[in-house]
Amino acid sequence: MQITFDPHNDQDCATIARLLGTAAPAPADTPRADGFTVTDGPTPPFKPSQMTPLAEGAPQYIQGEVTPAQPDTDCHGMTHDDAIHSTPPSFNADGSYRAKRGQKEAYDAAVAAATGTATPAPAAPAAMPTPAPAPAGMPVPQPASAAPATPPAPIDYKTMAERFMGKMSDPDGLPAEYEAIYAALSIGYDDLETNQTSIARLSAYMDAVDNGDDHDGCVRHAMSA
Repeated sequence: MQITFDPHNDQDCATIARLLGTAAPAPADTPRADGFTVTDGPTPPFKPSQMTPLAEGAPQYIQGEVTPAQPDTDCHGMTHDDAIHSTPPSFNADGSYRAKRGQKEAYDAAVAAATGTATPAPAAPAAMPTPAPAPAGMPVPQPASAAPATPPAPIDYKTMAERFMGKMSDPDGLPAEYEAIYAALSIGYDDLETNQTSIARLSAYMDAVDNGDDHDGCVRHAMSA
């Protein structure tokens, strides 16, 4: 028996569910016009949520649960673009599409355009008035010295190591083998756990990976951090 219904109409779905729950059992091995055979036993009732709609205008059949489709857009409202996003599509922790390696600038520009955060061109600074010369014999005030920069907080080795191991187990997690990364960053095996410079470089390298940079770009970022 072929059943046609509107899956978006609650009343149609409820009617179909009642019909299926109360229909008499079909005779054993009864052939149908479409080539299928009705087996013995009553047809169990199905919930409307278990009815999967087919193409518009086509007959609708009872099928299994519908698997939710992947979202069409990320947290910035961007659709997947093979030119700037990694393929197959994957997401960062904040829900944004992961950038394609080597396309960081194009990716950032697309995000800025989508979110309306493009930086406007800076206005020309206003001309500063020329100070009047100090009277003879008066001391000239000196500008205050800049406060010393606060050193960055140390990075926990265990946290960095767990993050690096996770990327090593991901086929697309690192753009190069870890031996090549260690060599490019001048990282030694023996003192990595206690050498804060090596720990910071490896962490900065992974930050650049998350931003879509290739191996050379990640090395430059890490060595300048």
